[in-house]
Amino acid sequence: MRKNVLINLNLILSLFLALFAQNTVAQNLIHEYNFNMCDLNDAQLNAPMPSQAFGNPFCDCGPANDALYLDGTGDYIELDSVVKDAFINDFTLSFYFWVEDSNSPYNLFSIKKEECLDRDSTMAIRYIPVSRTLEVDLILNLGDRLSLTADVSDSKCWHHMVLTKSGTNYSLFLDEEFAESKDQFANYAYSDTSAVYIGFSPCTSTSEDLFNGRIDELKIYDQAFDVASLVSLDLNTDQIITENMTLFAGDGIQIETGGTCANNFSWSPIDGLDDPSLLEPFITPPESAEYVLTMNHGSCEVSDTVFLSVITDEQLDCDQLLLPKAFTPNGDNLNDEYGISNDFIVEELEYLRIFDRWGALVFETNNVNNKWDGSFKGNPMNPAMFIYKAKYICRGEEKLSVGSFSILR
Repeated sequence: MRKNVLINLNLILSLFLALFAQNTVAQNLIHEYNFNMCDLNDAQLNAPMPSQAFGNPFCDCGPANDALYLDGTGDYIELDSVVKDAFINDFTLSFYFWVEDSNSPYNLFSIKKEECLDRDSTMAIRYIPVSRTLEVDLILNLGDRLSLTADVSDSKCWHHMVLTKSGTNYSLFLDEEFAESKDQFANYAYSDTSAVYIGFSPCTSTSEDLFNGRIDELKIYDQAFDVASLVSLDLNTDQIITENMTLFAGDGIQIETGGTCANNFSWSPIDGLDDPSLLEPFITPPESAEYVLTMNHGSCEVSDTVFLSVITDEQLDCDQLLLPKAFTPNGDNLNDEYGISNDFIVEELEYLRIFDRWGALVFETNNVNNKWDGSFKGNPMNPAMFIYKAKYICRGEEKLSVGSFSILR
């Protein structure tokens, strides 16, 4: 009987491999403005001219090191005009922003001529405070307009915007959620004299303000990210990285979080925490509970949660071998390794094997604590779908688990 089970699982594995046997293309980062130490230059060195700062923008805390703060009175940045060429063909535009209160709309990013003529193709990404929406407007020549909108949640301080173009389709994502998608059957060809701005548009009307807030990690890729790949752009700002998990009674977990600019932290409940004022405490939950972390930025407050389930040996489910659906081995120390998270159910690991989409073995271990770093023979694997197969002993019974996951970079 066991032999038949193994044959069926091997068949499932073959079907998985056939299903995910598809080409994957790594997206190339062509322009990057990370604003670390207020550096306004393209970190990819593909914009030959330095950016120009107007007013007095300064460095402030951001999702990844420094962000650029624009005060809403006269601060804005003009990028090298070569940047606009990245938006003619397929692209992904990604950046983080923090908006201050305002009574009027303001531009976060734009591509326009100084004369502000509608017969030239333009792009404008603006925040509308009254409706708390992010709007993307693309105008082709004499007014053929494409508009995309997304609701801006007031439960977050930092927001992450992604705009993609794939063929004729434009898609807007905000805070890792799909917002809207539309088709435009003509390419936007921007004028040679069009400029690229952060926090400004020459078409700003008297009813609009200059951008007041922070912007960080502006990146432009030469291909459209698919939905699964968008995870690799998420910096987990103001978020708990530790996933919901199950612990044996008496065991604890070191909490991990993404970056934050908050100075004050509080947890609820505080039962089992070694220090409730820490951002990343060690928690030994006395019972199953949802732990809420509140991060206070002063002018903004944000919360995130993690659920820690506590079980006894009698409640153990041997079939729940928990492995994540994706990981990002990009060297940022966040979700960089892949392996069994609830290793307490494994009395003995016969093997954990990982296969690429062609069925080739790329990783194998019989140590439940070993993790895969996403490489093969010392070389990093490209973003793709992989299959895992694990054989283990739990409560003296042999178990076999098969599933799929993705590498995202």
